[in-house]
Amino acid sequence: MNRTVAAIGLGITVMGVAAALVTLSPELLNTLIPIMLITVGGIIAASYKINEDWGFYMLLWGSMVAVLGVFWAVAQYYPTYVNTLAFFYIALIGLAVFLTGVRS
Repeated sequence: MNRTVAAIGLGITVMGVAAALVTLSPELLNTLIPIMLITVGGIIAASYKINEDWGFYMLLWGSMVAVLGVFWAVAQYYPTYVNTLAFFYIALIGLAVFLTGVRS
């Protein structure tokens, strides 16, 4: 459980630093948000060994946060695919909820 608290604290720290940098230059927001999401999701997903039951959920939902960051970054370069990526992400959320229900 200590790793979970540490991961959450690190994620909040990263978001605070990024928010402070964005106040200096608002253009950084589109670059920093995907990096933050990928980092926080990666930290959560990497800490899945804490407990077998919680580990599955942390790996699944941490991966979903990281995927959201990747989709955000892709949408910045290909704005015509924003709706496609949004609907695909909704489908992934449904799959994650289904897997969570099957596992529990």
